[in-house]
Amino acid sequence: MSSKSGKLSDPGRAWDQEYGEIRAYTTSYRGDIDRGVRFLLGYLKTRRETIGGPIVDCGCGIGRNAIPLAQAGHQVVGLEHSAVALQLLQERLEEGTLTGTLTTQQHDLNEPLPIENDFAAAVLDITAVDNLVDMELRRGYGQEVGRILMPGGVVIVVTFARNDGYYGPWLESSPWREEGVVEDPNTGIRNKLFTANELDAVFAPPLVREVGSTLVFIDDAAGVTWTRRFLMHIYRNQGFSVPNDSCP
Repeated sequence: MSSKSGKLSDPGRAWDQEYGEIRAYTTSYRGDIDRGVRFLLGYLKTRRETIGGPIVDCGCGIGRNAIPLAQAGHQVVGLEHSAVALQLLQERLEEGTLTGTLTTQQHDLNEPLPIENDFAAAVLDITAVDNLVDMELRRGYGQEVGRILMPGGVVIVVTFARNDGYYGPWLESSPWREEGVVEDPNTGIRNKLFTANELDAVFAPPLVREVGSTLVFIDDAAGVTWTRRFLMHIYRNQGFSVPNDSCP
């Protein structure tokens, strides 16, 4: 574990170790599509909507969401910081056939997204924004998500709630308690735990929250079963289009 005042010396290496060796999180090895993505698809279906364009998966990991969506015919772009995760994703791709497309790029979400303005019909953030423990960087990321989302496009965000059964108990003794940040002693990775208002502050404006809910379920982490509590928000670009000359 790093010191109270220090930064992780190499967050990318920490995630490489998680994907390749530690595997404390089920998302590091689970292959089934995330419940939040399933909710988004069902929600759009009830509104007689489809995802009519590219999907950007921020923090795509081993492709648990990107691969099945590409198999279903979607054009998916996966962004992932961990080289180990991307290698595992490529190995999984060799096991199936895509009717859509899947391209990946190694990318740190602390940096501007390598995506054109108004490109995405949907953006997936499944426990990705929580890795941005600096408030200003989180807000910059939220602006970037708004920039790449086409008018009418949607964002699904699933992230850790303050009272999550796994992370929540560590918050009281965390040196970053006021910021809602904890450091996982199993991995050395820091995560931001959100309230609903804090999550809205990342993405709105320019986006508008359309759905807000809390997911409560039983799951494993670090080899133990916990009651997990995740915030699940859907945001939409209600029509604002970024001028083409503002793309970084």
